[in-house]
Amino acid sequence: MKFWRQILLTVSLLIAIIGTTVLSSCEKNSCDGIVCYNGGACGNGACTCPAGYEDPQCGTKSRDRYLGTYGGYTTCDNGAPTIDTVIVAPANRGVLSVDVFYQSISPKILQGYVSNNESTYSIIVTNNDSSKVGSVNYLRVFTITLQADKTLKLHSYESENTALLDTFAYKCEFLGTKVTP
Repeated sequence: MKFWRQILLTVSLLIAIIGTTVLSSCEKNSCDGIVCYNGGACGNGACTCPAGYEDPQCGTKSRDRYLGTYGGYTTCDNGAPTIDTVIVAPANRGVLSVDVFYQSISPKILQGYVSNNESTYSIIVTNNDSSKVGSVNYLRVFTITLQADKTLKLHSYESENTALLDTFAYKCEFLGTKVTP
């Protein structure tokens, strides 16, 4: 009887060791139950989003954080601030494209796209204004950034001499807060 007990104990112990080894060697897929939208792909339990989309499931367009009307002030060359408005609207040139209506330069519409590298969000204006009559050396550059998804900064720089890009003759800054989504 002792012999059967030892065999039964040994077999039970062997089954427990094999069962534990088999069960612990099975890994759960870290992407089970995770859905990634808009062409996103899951890896290591998180979605990697394609350009133009963000959030944990790639369901939000990156440009959506910018869209809306911003009320604020424009100051040029340290002059007195003037009340101003900037409207950022979606454009149909791609998932990242926007049109920027800046009251100070109306009726001109700035065309741009949202750039995000996970630490900085900005709008890159693609149509720098070089249309000033009588001057082939005129350059106008716009930079637009968003802080805390509600404060928009728009810088405008103008120069008559494109060879000296670091010395601008005229600088303006709009600083405004989102008043409508």
